[in-house]
Amino acid sequence: MMKLKWMYTLLLLLIAFTLPAMASAAPAPVNSAAGVPLFFNGKELKPEVAPRIIKDVTMVPVRIIAEELGSKVTWNQEAQKVTITKNTQKIEMVINQLTATVNGDKYKLDSAPLLIEGNTLLPVRFIAENMGIDVSWNDVKRAVYLNEKVAQTTPTPGTPGQPVDVTDKPATDKPVSVANGNSSLATIKKIDMTASQLLIKADTGELKPTLFTLKNPERIVLDIPNATLDPTLYKDEANKSGTTVSANVYVSNVRYSLYATSPSTVRIVLDMKDSMDLNWVSGMGTASLVGTIQKPAKYRVVIDPGHGDQDPGAKAANGSNEKTFNLSMGLKVYKLLQQEANIQPYMTRNDDTFIPLDDRAKFANDLNAHVFVSIHGNSYLATSTGTETYYYKSDSTEFAKIMHKHLAAATGLADRGVRQEPFRVVKVTNMPAVLLEVGYLSNPTDTALMFNEDFQNKVAGSIVAGIKEQLNIK
Repeated sequence: MMKLKWMYTLLLLLIAFTLPAMASAAPAPVNSAAGVPLFFNGKELKPEVAPRIIKDVTMVPVRIIAEELGSKVTWNQEAQKVTITKNTQKIEMVINQLTATVNGDKYKLDSAPLLIEGNTLLPVRFIAENMGIDVSWNDVKRAVYLNEKVAQTTPTPGTPGQPVDVTDKPATDKPVSVANGNSSLATIKKIDMTASQLLIKADTGELKPTLFTLKNPERIVLDIPNATLDPTLYKDEANKSGTTVSANVYVSNVRYSLYATSPSTVRIVLDMKDSMDLNWVSGMGTASLVGTIQKPAKYRVVIDPGHGDQDPGAKAANGSNEKTFNLSMGLKVYKLLQQEANIQPYMTRNDDTFIPLDDRAKFANDLNAHVFVSIHGNSYLATSTGTETYYYKSDSTEFAKIMHKHLAAATGLADRGVRQEPFRVVKVTNMPAVLLEVGYLSNPTDTALMFNEDFQNKVAGSIVAGIKEQLNIK
């Protein structure tokens, strides 16, 4: 499954802060028992138990890192549950269970917390993904380096703190305006959809919209931060929203509203009759935007081979790592997609590189991709077998069914069905997105197939077939 060692890391990291010793718990075999140095924001930490590499996973002690982060850790003895909170982040984990939650999002993990000399250790990548920390490994000094990231003050749609809302709901707070002291806001005075162009004009300021698409029904959504609406545009003053007539053959309706107030954001929704692209002709960063509606020259498809570099993923029964399988599969799919005249494929990584989950989603969102496919290998018991397809958002339901139909037929493994889980890469991507678990790397029989060249080619072809069916490419 989606083995966010990072999440497990952070949760487990933080466990040691208050977790009582569990003398009966036997630590897993340690490959680097001597441990390695740990640095936080340039300062070397001196934990009771040093970080160490265990089965190719870097494990770090939770207590000292929790103290450095200023996190609050609580322990529920009866439920055997640890809760870590910092600002708006809430992480929960139950001891000896391979599931963790971050702000309600559930993650399946393949590396459990370790108790070594009375200290709990967690996979370091979990911290990186969930506590705003960059993690690096210095091979010369054989040390782990943690550095806090600079906080972002203006979240974008689809990032933590401002989830994408598929509606164009109006702001519920009193809107910020030039009149009440924020002179940096651009006041939008005109929104027109002519036969050939979308025109958005403000009095002053810089219009820098973000764009994403929604399906079932087709919509193009624009969010313009640091902007407000001129009251003359309101058709519904109470909800600070309105509509305008569309003269474009592909756009049935144009809706807009004051969507948020912190920062003040205008949302414009184009209700589409067909899947189309909006391309800016001029005006980005000025007070006057001009865009055109046109058929996409090519469908943009993002292939995401999971894990990479110091995040190896699951350990395969043949001694290899999941990251190797994922990349091999991703490259095969990419090469097949390159042969499709109507598809422009992209990869989140094409070598042994680690890409944070939110960066993978941002890559696809910035491209305004049409579909997103994350490729993984599963892991649980040596007897576990089968193929699973995961999705989260409602716009991905049909895509998941289509992809699973093709994938399960190609693998020939047990059909474990289509499942809905809030895995990060399928939750914060703005387009239909799926996560494919081809088979179980913990199972020797599945593994033998998954590292077979003919099997990989067959599965790659099935993934391409599913993508083409979703995009209605004959």
